[in-house]
Amino acid sequence: MKNIILYKHYNYFLVKNLTHLKSTFIIGALIFITCNDVNDLLITEQTSKTSNGRFELSLTIDPDIVYDNSSTKLIAKIKRIVPRDSLVSVTFSKDTVITIVSGDTTTTIRNDTTTVSTDALMYCLINSVGGDLDIHSLIYDDKVNEKKYFQVTIDDAKGSTWEGLAFYNPITPLKERGHISAIFDGMNLTLPVKLVTNPSSGN
Repeated sequence: MKNIILYKHYNYFLVKNLTHLKSTFIIGALIFITCNDVNDLLITEQTSKTSNGRFELSLTIDPDIVYDNSSTKLIAKIKRIVPRDSLVSVTFSKDTVITIVSGDTTTTIRNDTTTVSTDALMYCLINSVGGDLDIHSLIYDDKVNEKKYFQVTIDDAKGSTWEGLAFYNPITPLKERGHISAIFDGMNLTLPVKLVTNPSSGN
């Protein structure tokens, strides 16, 4: 009889503790999921990257949701993947004729030795849809074609980086979605920007 009572107490103790353990596990899982959801909500930055073997181009905006009376920060970043001296390696020997065509201008060069740089043009074209760009870095403003370029200054060593800063300001009438793009050395990147009307602006 005593053994039966002890067995019942043991079973009760075991069931009770397993129930507590299960409850603790469920609560812990809920807390973990909730924390992950909160972290996802706190992440407002979006980044896009691409590479062509010579440079890495990245475009970052923060936040990716913009009210009509606010702005978002834009950072364009360029990283040199190979040293510059490996990109300046085309040498033409004596009696070689080089013809360079730029727009409507044609230039013919005939020298004993001529070295032509194959490094990228140090300009990063920056464009936007649905908003204007307030550029804070050094730029080249092509007023004829209505384009703006970051002037890129980057060291010759592998791993050297450059960053350009601008702010995207939505224009009215507000589009549902805007876009920001960057073009450099044959690479193209674009990021969408969700545009939202501020509820208080209607009052």
